[in-house]
Amino acid sequence: MRLFGAVEITPALAGRIAAAGDELKRRALACAPQARITWIPADRLHLTMRFIGEIEPDRLAEVSAALAPALVTSVFELTVSGVDVFPGSGAPRVLWAGLAGGADRLVVLETDVSNRLAGCGVPRKDRRYRPHLTLARVRDTACLRAGMLLDGLIDRAFGRTLDAITLFGSRLSPRGPTYVPRQRTPLRGWV
Repeated sequence: MRLFGAVEITPALAGRIAAAGDELKRRALACAPQARITWIPADRLHLTMRFIGEIEPDRLAEVSAALAPALVTSVFELTVSGVDVFPGSGAPRVLWAGLAGGADRLVVLETDVSNRLAGCGVPRKDRRYRPHLTLARVRDTACLRAGMLLDGLIDRAFGRTLDAITLFGSRLSPRGPTYVPRQRTPLRGWV
């Protein structure tokens, strides 16, 4: 079973982000029609907080228990804003929407989630957490360049309020993954 923790995206926010994704698709098709790009549909958009990976089904209860207590922080606004690419130079491999507000608080929450998971044997990640919403993965660039795609989208604001972290299971199929919410961990104010 593949698991990851993420911030769910409301349908309204997903629709606004998907509109930017549609604009990116049109631009990519116009400037690099041979590029092979896998676009993330609006109903699968999420902000991954922590990829857990494959675990045995009998460990799901242990992971769920580690994430069950509310995360102690006040509810805060996450502002999803702007579109960019990874890597920052050269041919783009990932197209993503970033965070203009709340990213620092989300990094603190990711540390809390990672500490809880480490307590049940899920290893910490080696690299720094950089919150973003993946819009597409570029399989073959075919001369696709970031400058052609991002003009006018770099500063577009989308909005969002964060009130919980969701543990998802991911089922893979030939049509792409299906994400199944397994548990929601709410945020609660400081006591």
